[in-house]
Amino acid sequence: MPTLWWAALMYAIKCTPNKYRPNDWYLLRDLDDFVVHIWTRESEAKKMLAMMNDDTLELTQEIPPSALKRSTDKKSKKET
Repeated sequence: MPTLWWAALMYAIKCTPNKYRPNDWYLLRDLDDFVVHIWTRESEAKKMLAMMNDDTLELTQEIPPSALKRSTDKKSKKET
């Protein structure tokens, strides 16, 4: 699958609940519709990360294409 230019500019919050299993992780999601929260500005994502103040959380650009599409679709529906 080709990399989209705007996909490189998206950030999400990655949670790794067990430090002994670093490959078991998930992305922060909305509790109502389970869509991944994404940010286009790194500074905004870092602010949210700092507000949560949790050692298991980190900033990532590893967002699966399907999750990225659902999130951008949700944002575009909100704007209209």
